[in-house]
Amino acid sequence: MTTLTVLDGPDLTDVGELLEVMKQTLSSLGATFDSLGEQTARVAAIGPAMESAHQINHLRRQLQVQDRKQEERITELKILLRDVLKEQIIEHLRGHVYAMIREQVAQQVRDQVEFQLREQIPQKLRDQVREHKRQIAEVRKSLHNSEARRANSLLRSNHLLEPLHPLVRSTGEVSEIFPKNLAAIFALGPASARQLCQEYGLPETDSRE
Repeated sequence: MTTLTVLDGPDLTDVGELLEVMKQTLSSLGATFDSLGEQTARVAAIGPAMESAHQINHLRRQLQVQDRKQEERITELKILLRDVLKEQIIEHLRGHVYAMIREQVAQQVRDQVEFQLREQIPQKLRDQVREHKRQIAEVRKSLHNSEARRANSLLRSNHLLEPLHPLVRSTGEVSEIFPKNLAAIFALGPASARQLCQEYGLPETDSRE
């Protein structure tokens, strides 16, 4: 069963930029409050020569307008941040869901093909196909070994380091201890020689052929 991997987070760069704008907006709002306090203090210090109440009311109305604009901007930023996060999460989920669907469909197709093959092809025919493949592999192995033996037979003792053509075993693999050249053959110990004969199904002999 395919499991959904842990989701990566949204784009931190976009989120950081939005938060920076919100911080600047709040800083501007604080500066407006500070300016109001300073102007109110100046009005109070001037005295009755100025219409302090009128000035304060005028400043209060300005502050209310500014505060309303700041609130609207903050609300817009919140909505934008929410939409950005939502869109990125949806896109991330969509990619995972599509990948999961493709994997499940591919597995179902493989299972269905295998089932239909079992239903439509008799066991006897399947056995014949396997035997045919085995025979083909055996012929290929024999051809390879025949060509390798022919090439190796052309090597002479004065070319001890010239590479040998490796023979393959019944498994289709080359023995790990197969000699790399004639020098390696002459250096084989009795135990290694017997092991090679066993791996290649050869009769044990003292000959180095």
